Amino acid sequence: PEMLKMDIPVGLAVDGSASNDGSNLLEEMRIAYLLHRLNSSQKAPSGYDILKIATNGSARVLGRNDIGSLSIGMAADFFMIDSRRIELVGALYDPKSVLSTVGFKQSVDYTVVAGEIVVRDGKLTNVDEDKLCREGNQLLQEYINQ
Repeated sequence: PEMLKMDIPVGLAVDGSASNDGSNLLEEMRIAYLLHRLNSSQKAPSGYDILKIATNGSARVLGRNDIGSLSIGMAADFFMIDSRRIELVGALYDPKSVLSTVGFKQSVDYTVVAGEIVVRDGKLTNVDEDKLCREGNQLLQEYINQ
């Protein structure tokens, strides 16, 4: 909260499974929201503030003005979640805050990168996920058995 008040660029990100077990930015948004509520109570960033930190704030930290929001002329990478899920019943009274306040741990329904759908119905479109998982588990087992 102090950094935001001083207009210091603040972002939120994950940098991969080598340093973060889940690599789930949505989970990190919720954790950031909860930890700041615990430590700063009413002075903590709102759920919507956390969303802005993860999007516009992260773009600002990187010195980028072509990412961070869905606007004309910006890079169009985004995801979509079907809000009619049972776990979101009653949670959508504040849709701009729900990802931080309620959280979302499941796979998103759609992801679009550079105008191309790369996740459809929660599954990667250009990858055989079953084969990739089998091969990954096999490589892990081989590594462990060395």
